Amino acid sequence: MPNLAAYPVAPSETAPKQRRAAIDDPAGLVIERRPLAGCAAIEAEWRDLGARAIEPTPFCEPDFALSAAQHLVDFRDVSVLLLWDGPAASRRLLGFVPARLRRRLLGQDELIGWNNPRLGLATPLIDIDQAERVVAALLHAPGRWGLANTQNLQLNRLDLDGPLLHSLLQVAEHTGHAATLEPAPAPLATADQPDLAALRHGLSRHGKLSFAESGSRQELRDMVELHLALEASGSLARAGGAALQDIRESAFLRAMTRNLARSHRCRVGLLSLDEKPIAGAILIGRSPRLWLYSGSQDERFASFAPLAQLIAWLGRRGRQREILADLLGLHAVTLPQRLGDIRLTVTAKTVRRATPLIRRRAAAA
Repeated sequence: MPNLAAYPVAPSETAPKQRRAAIDDPAGLVIERRPLAGCAAIEAEWRDLGARAIEPTPFCEPDFALSAAQHLVDFRDVSVLLLWDGPAASRRLLGFVPARLRRRLLGQDELIGWNNPRLGLATPLIDIDQAERVVAALLHAPGRWGLANTQNLQLNRLDLDGPLLHSLLQVAEHTGHAATLEPAPAPLATADQPDLAALRHGLSRHGKLSFAESGSRQELRDMVELHLALEASGSLARAGGAALQDIRESAFLRAMTRNLARSHRCRVGLLSLDEKPIAGAILIGRSPRLWLYSGSQDERFASFAPLAQLIAWLGRRGRQREILADLLGLHAVTLPQRLGDIRLTVTAKTVRRATPLIRRRAAAA
């Protein structure tokens, strides 16, 4: 069964009074812990939160996350903290935070947010109007299921330019927590960017070039299979890392792309030479921001940069379309993400909440 804990958060003596109602007093909030797969039962509430999240991201929404929980071993034991507001009959989901508890022998325990290389962004879903309140609740998350000593929080792979990070820094300032920000290493930039027009002209000497982007869901399914076959024909397959060589990985990719396509948040592009694919790309997200989830190319034509050419073409296909990727060699046609990890750590100056016994004695006196 899910674990529930309803609680008030202790106000910080260092926070200004006008800020306490918004940040330090989430009375009535209920924190529930569920396995990720178990969140299928609240899919409607989950999707509603995703639509009003301070930073929407497909990686933390049902179409991606439930497919991962069903098929991938890495996501089998992921647990989620759900933050609810209001009475049970009309409660509203304010936070969806995949996290695990890191216990410490000395000092405060710590909540660690999602971190997986498949995630282009690991931002949790938090209501845009309740962001500071939800974060403050996470920093003081008591409960009978093991978070009684938790006052530290670490979230990974956040957008350094996103609004959630700004809210986190505000919460740290007003709850007596030190904020430590660790930017992820930036990919190495290449000095000389390729002349894609010249390379495309050289490639066209080998046959007729054609670009295509999936339109219907049937086209997407067919193009996903062509992309997988192309990936399985190169060095990645020889190293045993192609998706088609892993039943779970290929099942996840098929399910995830189909599910995201229903809400028009997945598309597949192919570059073909004489109608045979030589580059494929799977993009997820919604304009203006798309993530390159998977890319492959025929290594026989690698010197002509077919994948970079395909990405450049896909980027020009839609207005205000930005394609994000950290793959080396694609810096001319993609935007690198500015990601980082943040830790909010309780400091010695933070006023500790009195224990129930101390409060009873004070009241009796």
